[in-house]
Amino acid sequence: MERKDYTLGVVLIFIGIMFFLLNLNVLSFNWLLLILGVAFLVAYAYKRQTGYLAAGLILLGISIVSIIDEYTFTNVNIKGFVYLWIIGIVSLVMYTRYKTRGYLIFGCILPAIGTYTLIDEMSYGDTAWVLFLFLAISLYIIYSLDYKKLGISWPKSLSIIMVVLSILFLLSSKTVIKFKFWKFISYLWPILLIVIGGRIIYNMKRSNE
Repeated sequence: MERKDYTLGVVLIFIGIMFFLLNLNVLSFNWLLLILGVAFLVAYAYKRQTGYLAAGLILLGISIVSIIDEYTFTNVNIKGFVYLWIIGIVSLVMYTRYKTRGYLIFGCILPAIGTYTLIDEMSYGDTAWVLFLFLAISLYIIYSLDYKKLGISWPKSLSIIMVVLSILFLLSSKTVIKFKFWKFISYLWPILLIVIGGRIIYNMKRSNE
């Protein structure tokens, strides 16, 4: 006899009950999202379906941030940090399942940007160099996990460029560099884009030969 799957029906009934309790003011909307997030994660534990995991992580992250804002008194805005990390983790989960490089790139880049936003919120100084450093680390992770085995080196090259930019921004923030730094950067970026674009085209032509 074919085994029937009742998971989706159970999930829908559970969601309906939660919203019914919300209408009765038994639960607040933030706690509703938290419970739904946990429920989706439990469903994923049983069914191992990526959709349940993605929905659970997103709802859990949104609800936790909202509850922290509701019950704590802090001047640090952590929403950007949490949301970007959640999307990044979901992207990495999707990458492990489908092996699509776009998911890997989002999964590494977004947490790096999210971590920078938190540091920038908590710092009073110039932290632009930190962003480039985190981007360099994330690009090298992308290279190590996927592109290295294919012999594609543009993520590593871009990572090195980001490290150089990070050092330049750090020196500029410490007033070590006295020349017109931003004018230099305005000339440097187009050159870097041209070099990276040319390298990508060259690698693609060589791979098609």
